[in-house]
Formats: sequence, structure tokens, C-alpha cells
Amino acid sequence: PLDKASGYVIPNRRPVRIGLDVPQYNLDFLYRIDGTNGPEFAPYSVVTPVAAGTSNAGRAGFLAASSAFDAITEAEQTGFVVDKPVKLAVGQVWFVRSGLPNGCYLGIPYYAKLEVLSFDPGQRSVKFRILADVNCGYRGLEPGLPTR
Repeated sequence: PLDKASGYVIPNRRPVRIGLDVPQYNLDFLYRIDGTNGPEFAPYSVVTPVAAGTSNAGRAGFLAASSAFDAITEAEQTGFVVDKPVKLAVGQVWFVRSGLPNGCYLGIPYYAKLEVLSFDPGQRSVKFRILADVNCGYRGLEPGLPTR
């Protein structure tokens, strides 16, 4: 429903409602249900026009993690999918990168880890947990103050 959040802004650590909370924020990704692929997260550049020849640098994206959520202590920096939605499954863990200008003032994106917990088909919703490091220049993904 339009009155429910379907987007997420990493530096604000909160979901946003498209058209109501945005455009004052550049959302990093949104949740959608594709008729063929089912539940997906779509990086912002998938649903907004990107100029031809634009670099993937500075674009929000996803990278599948091979470790459990709690085992991840530091974000990856390369290999993010920025130009297509990623298909979701319960238990799946992702590295997530914010887009710019959502990153820090140094022109560096913020990083997060995300685990898909459940789907509610009746509410057309997804439940996930996310831990974002919004300390400029840090990639540590553990609770508390970052050290790296």
C-alpha cells in the first residue's frame, strides 16, 4: 500500500514511503514483488534513470554474502549489483552499499549487512534485520563503535 514504507535509506537507518518521505532523501533500495521472480530488493538506480556511460561507483547495490549475518565483521567494497534487482529468499544475507550522495561527505558510501527474515504475502511485506555503519570511512559491521 502507498501508505507503507517500501524503500530504505541506509544513512538514516530507516524505511521510507515512496512519494511521501522521498524525494527529500535519495532512497538506497526498495522492496518490490515481481510477477515472475517474486520478492526482490531493487537498488535505487534500477528504478530511476541513469545516464548512459555512468559509472557504477557511487551507486547503491547488493552483494550476496557467503557468511552468516552474525559472522560478518567487515563490509566488502567491490562486486556490488547496482543495475538489476536481487531475488530474495528467507535466510539470505547481503552486503549493502549506500548510493551517493547518501554516503559521507568524503564521497564514500556507507556499508551495511542485511538478513531476510520472512515475507508476509498478505501484507506484501518483507521483514529483515540490518546493521549499517554510518561512520564516514569505516567498514566495520559489528555493534558498537567501529575500529576499522
